Amino acid sequence: MNNRFIAYVDGYNWYHAIFKHKPEWKWLDVEKFFRTLRPHETLSAVKVFTAIIDEDKPKSDARDRHWRYVLALRSLPKTKVILGKFQDREVTCRVASCRRKYVVPEEKKTDVNIAVEILSDAIDNLADSMAIVSGDSDVQPAVQWVRRRYPDKRVTVYIPALPHEQNQRRLDYYRSIGVACHFLPLSGIDAMQLPDHVKLSSGDVVCRPSTWSKTPLH
Repeated sequence: MNNRFIAYVDGYNWYHAIFKHKPEWKWLDVEKFFRTLRPHETLSAVKVFTAIIDEDKPKSDARDRHWRYVLALRSLPKTKVILGKFQDREVTCRVASCRRKYVVPEEKKTDVNIAVEILSDAIDNLADSMAIVSGDSDVQPAVQWVRRRYPDKRVTVYIPALPHEQNQRRLDYYRSIGVACHFLPLSGIDAMQLPDHVKLSSGDVVCRPSTWSKTPLH
């Protein structure tokens, strides 16, 4: 078991495709997940790319829950959390009778951060294979570059999608350039959760949010 692999997780994409609909899975131990996913390889690192919602608000329950999970992830020995930023963007309602303007948060830097890490790790030869969890087409150029420049490196893209939505997603682009592409396996994910109470290196403890309950799967 000497094939080194690094996992790259587009956290925002993964959240909207999976975890928003399955709160009981949100407290995921990503290292256990990827070791189970690739049992015949040696996990070198898991890089999780995300941005903290409501970062500048004086109070936000959503932000506090998310931040707890970031701290819990950072307690894992091979996991690195790389933060982007939410930036407000003004949009106009498309309904002709409305046309009101709204301000919505838009995640910034994540796609660039993922691309930079993928290219850097390939150039520095830090992995023999790469597992990329993202359904975002913005990471395609970086994947294609690694495939062209380092054909001996095994690159696999996993598209996060619940089973009933998989027929709406396409896998053909990556396969057309010789990159393995599959829907992200979710079997057993309920058994790959972090402990409800995670001790940090500081000695503090972060607890699983009560709304991320361990409800029965169906």
